Amino acid sequence: MTKTRFLSIRFWLPHLVALLVIAGSIHLAGWQMERAAEKEALLSQWDDAPAISLSSLGLESAPRYSLVAGSGHFNADRHVLLDNQIRNNHPGVHVFTPFRPQDSNQVILVNRGWQPWDRRAARMPDFDTPEHLVHIEGRLNEPPRVGLQIGQAQALDPENWPNLMTYFELDRIRDAFDDSVFDQVLLLDPAHPAHLTGDDWRLINMGPERHRGYAFQWASIALAVFLIWLILTIRSIRRK
Repeated sequence: MTKTRFLSIRFWLPHLVALLVIAGSIHLAGWQMERAAEKEALLSQWDDAPAISLSSLGLESAPRYSLVAGSGHFNADRHVLLDNQIRNNHPGVHVFTPFRPQDSNQVILVNRGWQPWDRRAARMPDFDTPEHLVHIEGRLNEPPRVGLQIGQAQALDPENWPNLMTYFELDRIRDAFDDSVFDQVLLLDPAHPAHLTGDDWRLINMGPERHRGYAFQWASIALAVFLIWLILTIRSIRRK
């Protein structure tokens, strides 16, 4: 490598690094603002959701977070337990119990909240389920998303309940049920006696204001790096 080429690389490298840092910071600031807008849209959808009866013919087209209410029966013999749910640093499961509304042939899975359970326990978690006609209220929501999935989940055993699932896969649940299972799940009203903890449902883990705060931080980093680069560049030109 010639001396001239070395000096050329030495001259342009700081400018390239500064440009990459500025461009990356601006990109991250924009991404955080987009996330803030998405969270605001979810909160608005939650606040503006319509109220629909569980026995309504329009339930199939009900939007996410719709307020639903109706009477029917829980199936106290079948429960789906979603594993790896943490509450106050304690391991547990989310309990999904099938519910059949009156005058309906369709079953909706009701998320009744968190129940403590340790994998080292010899028995499955024990909880009460009302078997008489009950009136329930809650919010429709998409089934829990599968994040990074390693391997395939085991099929549910229709002869032995409850069934434990590491990943919530609606198709596997439908295979274990004889009934038609609704596409969305119901987040049971925390005030309902069948809810296991009474905890409010957390719509989002991070609010829009935090995303905007992170966006401001990234924008500040971009501005600071730009000013430092500008000052050093001007000084370098003056020395020459």
